Amino acid sequence: MNATFNKNSVQRLILVRHSLPEKIAKLPARDWPLSAEGRERSELLAQRLANFQPSTITASNEPKAIETAQIIAQKFNQSVEVFAGLNEHNRSNLSFIEEKKFIETLTTFFTTPDELVMGLETATQAHQRFQQAVENIIAKTPTGDVMIVSHGTVMTLFIAAFTGKQPFHFWQQLEHPMAIVLALPNLKLLEIITVKSRQIEV
Repeated sequence: MNATFNKNSVQRLILVRHSLPEKIAKLPARDWPLSAEGRERSELLAQRLANFQPSTITASNEPKAIETAQIIAQKFNQSVEVFAGLNEHNRSNLSFIEEKKFIETLTTFFTTPDELVMGLETATQAHQRFQQAVENIIAKTPTGDVMIVSHGTVMTLFIAAFTGKQPFHFWQQLEHPMAIVLALPNLKLLEIITVKSRQIEV
């Protein structure tokens, strides 16, 4: 990370994957809202995040991320800032993809990061965009926890780069929603918080 940190304070980066969306075939995935179950799950995750102290809560500009962030922010009596660059890997040129085909394509996406496998960005380009946005948010938040609500693919790329996790394997373990907590400034993976009891490898 290139951001400058206050080494005298203890900070955590809390990356939250958005909650369960309502999949609407006639809409691109970037426009999907949360489902009713997704809103309920967001409430549960908010309860499990109650011991954190976010100075800022930031979300991508996609409805499902904004809704998830707003539900969590209510628990902290905070507002949500929408921040450019946190959106999912750009697949705006693609129509609805059947899940099996999507997973098969995503395997190639993660293993050949510099090739344009699907959408309008390579994995490397999506990762660089997302990382720059995260760095910008951290740089303007010198104290307190930093909470960012975003998306599974870009979060996976970011976490894999700093922890050595195998990207596709990590992505397969993700839930809607969940929180991944990393220490700042070294980005050590501290814990993974879900709304289920299933353990996820740290």
